[in-house]
Amino acid sequence: MCTLGELIGFGGLPVLGAAIFLLLSAGMDSTNQAILLYAVAVLGGLGEGTVLALFQLRVLIRTLPGLNPRHWIFATAVAAAIAWAVGMLAPTLDEVIGISPGIQIAIWIPASLLILLSIGVAQAWVIRRLVNNPVSWVIGNSLAWLAGLPWTFALPALLPDGAPIAWWVTTFVVAGILMGLSVGLVTGVFLMRLRVIQQVSNRPLVQNN
Repeated sequence: MCTLGELIGFGGLPVLGAAIFLLLSAGMDSTNQAILLYAVAVLGGLGEGTVLALFQLRVLIRTLPGLNPRHWIFATAVAAAIAWAVGMLAPTLDEVIGISPGIQIAIWIPASLLILLSIGVAQAWVIRRLVNNPVSWVIGNSLAWLAGLPWTFALPALLPDGAPIAWWVTTFVVAGILMGLSVGLVTGVFLMRLRVIQQVSNRPLVQNN
């Protein structure tokens, strides 16, 4: 379920976002296109986080009866939007106002940490009273993003300068699907680990039916 949620969130929503971007950006200059793409990406992050949370809940609601679905969805959606906002910040600023490589690096260092930790920390906060190892969920999410994010850098780097916008959109969709598969597989393993740990604990917090 986690993998499917990531595939839809990272693969399906980018298609919708790309369609919206192409529709609204026609005739815009590059600066306005960059701003529009930033807004679409952040809103897409909200959708991605919502989809991911909904699919994760299909598993968690059975193993963590005390979990508040609204809190889980809200935390995941906001965290995903923040991750996209900080991830898109440097390239957007570079396109809009032009920034030096040094400033881009200065932005990317904290941005990378926020991207790696955002969803894991937000979700761990929601389940902190329901499991005895919430930190492992933060670690699992960080490892998942480390496995998934390289797709979004490696594939676009293969495109030649001046490639048509359709090539860029297609590349990001493919990268999104591969990232979703990677992230979903890793986080799915850690979701099951949370469940197993509670089942074998000497003082289990999760009641099994």
